[in-house]
Amino acid sequence: MSRLPARFAVFLLAIPTALAVGAARADDPVLAQYKDAVVTKSDFDAYMERVPAHMQREARADGERNEKVVDLIFTNRILAQEARAKGLDKDPVMAKRIEQQVEAFLAQQYTARMEREVPIPPNLEARARELYLVSPERYTEPPRMGLYHILVDLNGRTREMALQRAREIRAKALAGEDFLELAARYSNDPGLKINNGNIGFPSKDELEPPVSEAGFRLKADGEISEIAETRFGFHILKRVGFKPGHVRKFEEVKDTIIEDQIARLRSDVSLKHIDAIRRSPEIRWNAATVASLRTELSQEELEKVRRQAARMKEEEAKAKAMSGSAQKK
Repeated sequence: MSRLPARFAVFLLAIPTALAVGAARADDPVLAQYKDAVVTKSDFDAYMERVPAHMQREARADGERNEKVVDLIFTNRILAQEARAKGLDKDPVMAKRIEQQVEAFLAQQYTARMEREVPIPPNLEARARELYLVSPERYTEPPRMGLYHILVDLNGRTREMALQRAREIRAKALAGEDFLELAARYSNDPGLKINNGNIGFPSKDELEPPVSEAGFRLKADGEISEIAETRFGFHILKRVGFKPGHVRKFEEVKDTIIEDQIARLRSDVSLKHIDAIRRSPEIRWNAATVASLRTELSQEELEKVRRQAARMKEEEAKAKAMSGSAQKK
């Protein structure tokens, strides 16, 4: 049997592919083998169980993806064998981590089984219609503005330099130069490679407030906005469309409302089960020992953690706000 292509990257699974290598059966064909490390069709089938049932056929229709899955299982199995040979699974801390991952996976599967077994009452459509009529605002689509976008950031520039550059770009746009070509040449938007300067049809809430104000102030398609300033830099926008807000029809949202009801019924069962366990008089919680696990940080360390958290939050917000991830066309 030939080896799988070596082009696939190695990724370690969050949950071990297998805790022990099982012997192949006659009715379980071998997909890959290296010495005594064997991957069979049942391994592949077990891995694919994580794919929702209604997407199974589509997922298995992708031959390249199937090869990657087999390669992933195979590589993990070989490396896991080597790890056991080195005694990693005998390390007390490692053994605890393996145990916790197995427990987490079993708990997840048990919870999913409980939820699947919840009886679903008939005629949820009537209840869905009630919810729709009582809270129409929940099913109201907000106004959306079609926008092109250019960002001039402050990387390597003073605020004054960035503002001057934004003014020059805006002047070119007002003079009739193609806005998307200007975006390709000048924009520092991290999402430019994805959206090419077209951020789609965001609502007001999907944009930074100054950008939202500048964009939704535009009255006609083709109009260029004033320069808007945010913590990311200076923004220039062009209006290319508008979709007024409206209440979606019941038929459009009916299935979503019913699915939400079913999900809520199922999650209530598992949450109540867990809550009952937590409230059991047989539970013993050593509060003092749990409290002693807390690490004391100096003021300097706390400030460092806060700065790191703030930086990460800002980077995430920048990517989300300006990459067009909220795009709706």
